[in-house]
Amino acid sequence: MTDNTKKPHIDDAFRNIIGIAPPEDLGEPFATAFTRLYNGKEDEIKAAAYTCSLFLSAILMGFPTTQLHIFVHHVQENYSRFSFNCNMYDTIYKEMDGGMLQRVVLLDANSIPAVYECSKEDIFEAFDFYTNR
Repeated sequence: MTDNTKKPHIDDAFRNIIGIAPPEDLGEPFATAFTRLYNGKEDEIKAAAYTCSLFLSAILMGFPTTQLHIFVHHVQENYSRFSFNCNMYDTIYKEMDGGMLQRVVLLDANSIPAVYECSKEDIFEAFDFYTNR
């Protein structure tokens, strides 16, 4: 993509790839923590948060991995990425409200939103997926 090409808004890209508008609160608690710690643009923060949420959706709820990988590829091609490593996981995790962790919105195998209670291990696995892509 050239600098003269306008990037699609992340919510439009999500809708085109996943087939639904991003459900309310999808990407939380990741978006809140990333916003507090990283100086990124809204689309970059949402792209990272959606990536983490879709990964958890795939491993915990049966969301199609094909759609996850298409979304991740699109994000890699179109949005800047902030980086962090495993040394930052605890710092990022501490920025997540415990109440939000009990009500994480994920997508099931049919892209239907469902609320899931995420553990610290779940969150760290999502961080691993994001940092290792």
